[in-house]
Amino acid sequence: MRRPIIYIGIIGLLLLTACSFIASADESVDSSDSTAQPTYEVTMETEIVEYEEYHITIHYPQTPNNQINQTIIDYVNQKKAAFKKESYQSIQEYGKTKSHELHIDFEIPHQGSSFFSVRFEETMDVGVPNIIHDQTVMNFGKKNGKRLQLDQLFKDNRHYVKHLAKLTKEKLRDDLSEETYQRPEIQEALKAVPTNYENIALTGNGLEIYLNQTVDILPKQVVVSQRLIKDLLKDSYSEALMSEGIKQVSHEQDVDLPQAEKREKSEEEGHLEAKKIALTFDDGPHPKITPKVLKVLQEYEAKATFFMIGKRVQYFSETAKLVADQGHEIGNHTWDHPRLTRLSPEEVENQIDKTQEVIKEVTGVQPKMIRLPFGEVPSQFSRTQLKIIPLDVHGENWQEKEPEQLAQELVENVKSGDTILLHDIQSASVEVLEMVLDELSRKGYKIVKVSEL
Repeated sequence: MRRPIIYIGIIGLLLLTACSFIASADESVDSSDSTAQPTYEVTMETEIVEYEEYHITIHYPQTPNNQINQTIIDYVNQKKAAFKKESYQSIQEYGKTKSHELHIDFEIPHQGSSFFSVRFEETMDVGVPNIIHDQTVMNFGKKNGKRLQLDQLFKDNRHYVKHLAKLTKEKLRDDLSEETYQRPEIQEALKAVPTNYENIALTGNGLEIYLNQTVDILPKQVVVSQRLIKDLLKDSYSEALMSEGIKQVSHEQDVDLPQAEKREKSEEEGHLEAKKIALTFDDGPHPKITPKVLKVLQEYEAKATFFMIGKRVQYFSETAKLVADQGHEIGNHTWDHPRLTRLSPEEVENQIDKTQEVIKEVTGVQPKMIRLPFGEVPSQFSRTQLKIIPLDVHGENWQEKEPEQLAQELVENVKSGDTILLHDIQSASVEVLEMVLDELSRKGYKIVKVSEL
């Protein structure tokens, strides 16, 4: 009789051990690791799609952590699919009135030893009366790269929204006049409902609560200090957040900024009647593709003009500097490639000014020309000191064509005095460039910068 009792006891002990292990494993999902993780070197990816029916511009970060990268890529793909569905439904309901647009940009609110946060700003225009503005904030644990859901972070996951709403209202009541604070749209945007408090970033300063973007008079975000949220967060997250401190890690690389130099204009070669073509590259710089483009240009002793996106210059400053150092021309292509016709005059100015500043800071060159995204000129464009460079020759639906087909199309349609458009964020552009340069050289064209046409 004793043996069955012993066996039953052993089985019971094993079951208890298993349950304890499972409970421990479940608890570890909700806890953050206190071990300091290395600082990520964040890079930037850009997707730009131009069709007659719609335009897509998406900027997103990539890190050394594959789990984080995959989550972000899944988000990007979901947004693209949702946009295409909305665009199709809008055309079915309202008819086609203009090209639709999806524009997504990002910022990194925080990167510390335990947490990595990214915020996306989303703009969707599908032809309905109002343009849709939205945002998505993601927080990741750096140890395993998993996205942290809000209900994982707080002790009372049923009522954390009520506490966040209370803290946010107290903060805004100090910052806004009583009349403004009591406005109905403000009260609606601050109501204690999950949709008003779903975009929260973990930072070294505490919680950054990003507010409803449809209410213009509200600030972009409210920062709730670590002291005020200490008892609201689960202990493991509270302790990890305290260890983050207020130190913020920049994604920008340290570069030696050159002194502004006068770049002498190249002497004219050949007679005045020589056939000239300007090669231009949009949407860069790209840390891998742009240097390959530069190598091909050097082999053919050709100079080109690069219209750069300001945010990409900020991320890939060494590549931008390399373009300038090799004697190529740099133009402005706005800060993050939006559709300027939907922006206010002040927003358009900001897009251009920020890009002018970062290009000058990084390369020492002040751009004197601009190429506008999608070739669209805003109705109140006032930057007369910047020459607008049009799209003379570019392949229609170039993303869908083989390099040989695109190169042939470009060469067949070009004439002296034209500018050819390529993109140095597309790897196929390197192969296209070689074929175009080879054919144009045989036809007697001289390849020059836009300013030399």
